[in-house]
This record gives sequence, C-alpha cells and structure tokens, in this order.
Amino acid sequence: MNILREKKNIIVFHPYPKAGGADRSIINLINGLTYSRIFFISIFKCKYKEKFERKINFIQLKSKRVFFGMNELKKIVIKIIQENNFSKNILISNQNFANVACVVSLNSIKNLKLILIERNHINELFYFKGIKDFIKKIIILIGIKLFYRKANSIVGISKTLSKDLSHFIKKKVTTIYNPAYNRIEFEQKKFKIKKKGIKLLNVGFLEKQKDQTTLLKAFHIVLKLFPNCHLDIVGRGSQYKNLMLLAKKLKIQNNIKIFTNIDNPEIFYKNCDLFILTSIYEGFANVLVESLKFQCPTITANCKSGPMEIIDNGKYGHYFSVSNYKELSKKIINHLKRPYILKAKSIASKKHIKKFSFKNNSIEFNNLINQI
Repeated sequence: MNILREKKNIIVFHPYPKAGGADRSIINLINGLTYSRIFFISIFKCKYKEKFERKINFIQLKSKRVFFGMNELKKIVIKIIQENNFSKNILISNQNFANVACVVSLNSIKNLKLILIERNHINELFYFKGIKDFIKKIIILIGIKLFYRKANSIVGISKTLSKDLSHFIKKKVTTIYNPAYNRIEFEQKKFKIKKKGIKLLNVGFLEKQKDQTTLLKAFHIVLKLFPNCHLDIVGRGSQYKNLMLLAKKLKIQNNIKIFTNIDNPEIFYKNCDLFILTSIYEGFANVLVESLKFQCPTITANCKSGPMEIIDNGKYGHYFSVSNYKELSKKIINHLKRPYILKAKSIASKKHIKKFSFKNNSIEFNNLINQI
C-alpha cells in the first residue's frame, strides 16, 4: 500500500487560537498536510479560517478551560474515529498544558496516535508570577515529566529545545523548524510610518517573556549618544501600561511608540535600521527569521532556544546576555557607529534562513505522520 494514499484523520487541537507566531505555524502545518480529512478543535473560536487553503472541519468545545473540556474532547475524537474507518487517526496538540491533558485523557483510545508539539523551551516553566502561577507551572512540569513519553511522537521547534526536552523526559524529540520564512499574513488596514531619524524595532507580545523592559533601559542609554534614535515596538499584551510608565520614568516616551493594532509588521521591518529581540526564553522566535528575511541588522538575547540557531551563534547577527541592558546598549551603540558589520551579516543570512521554510516544514511533518 502506498502510505501517501492511506486515508488518515488528522485532528489538530489548538485551544486558544489567536494571531500569533504559533498560529501562523499551525496554519502552514495544516496547509502543507497531504491528507483529505482534517479537523481543527479549539476552545476559543478560530478567527482566521480564511487562511486555510483546504477544507477544514472546525469544532469548538463548550468548555472555556482545557482541563474541563477533556471529556468533551475525548467524546468528539472517538466519534470522529468511529464515523471514518480510516487506517490512521492522528491527533496533534500544540501547547504544553494541552499536551499533558491530551495524553492523560486520550491515551486509552484505540487506533489513535498522539503527536505533541513543544513550542517553548522548558525554561519557560521556571519563570512565574505569584504563587498561583508557580503551582500551575509545577503541575505542568510534573505532567511533562510523567506523560510526554507516552505520546507516539514529540516535536520540538528548535534543536536546543528538543535536546533539553529529550534529556528531561528520557524520550526522543524530533526537531521540525517553524516555517517562519513564509509568513502568513492576517488582515491589516493600510498603514504608513514616517521614517524619522534612526529606527530601532521590536516585534512581539507585550509580556514578561519578551522582556521589553530590558530594551527600554538599554534604549535610555543609547539616546544619550544618539538623540535622533526612535524605538518602535509592535505588539499587544498585559505589559503595555507598565512599559509606558517605565518610558515616562526614564523620560524617553517622546522617542518611543508602541503599536498595539498591527497584525502585519512588514512595513516596520522594511523601515528599521536595527531589529532587537530581548526575550527571556523562546521556542523558536519567528520574528528573527522575518527580520533577516527583510535584511534587517539583528541583535538578540542569547536565550534558549531558537534565536542562537537562527543567527547561527553570531554568524548572522549579534547577541547579548539575557536581561543585561548595559551589554545590549553597548551592542546597539557599536552597531550605530559601524552599521555595515551587522548589515553584511543580515545579507549573508539569505540562504541560511531558507531552511525555516514552508516546504521543509511540510515535508518533515508529512514524513513524521507516515512513519508513526
């Protein structure tokens, strides 16, 4: 039998779809699958259905929390399997808390294979805010340790992530890079920006993980030498007010703009003089690939795990120690004094970043599904 022509039910469980990097990767993943029967199950309503290039069966759970929706998910999965007498039934889960819940609730279903995608380095679970978040992350960490190994396959989106996770759970983790080179664009009204002075850029959710606080502190130092410098931050999240308060405290608010209504930042990449990523941890960091695709000179925190692989440990960009704003300010100042060095590195990355393509991602996921 030709395994490429086997009929398969592919069920993608993505609880909370939103316009982020993980969602773009999932859209590409589904568009690249070579199977006719695909289900997309979520808790929140999927608002980007038009981005899928094939027929998808969308199912929304009644529950508003993953834990309380597992019994309903199990019934739906069993029904899908019973109604379609296919040779393989595969469920792909995309977030660590959902991954653990899926293994616990679905592992007993016959004729169901589980693929878990880990999108953040395990270091994520060692950063928490308050006792409630601490308890939640400890439970997830224990769940990963106990239950991930029961899945049929586990996918990490960067080599370091996969290596460290494999060591933690004592099971092989396959690396399949995000298809970040081929960006899926969400709807965006026409938008223009004025090129005024030197433009620095950061793109990402306004959350503690992205550590834009370090960026503002470094920018405060840079402005003393380069007062015509301007910083654009593109993203939305819970830290917006805190970042604005810090900007006012540092008296740099006149040189900073935070854009919270942008889903397609292409125009910002095209007009920036330097792209900066300050994350404390990342699974991959799609925005770094995007910045290099537009040949933006790039500086990144050396966080685990994707960024250093994307810039090939400094070959295609500069890096600084996580949360070290003084070191970052020096890197920015050095670049502004000698911009040709980083610019040459970004241009040289053209061939390197094509490995993070839709084509490669599709081939590797289809091969994985055929093999399990």
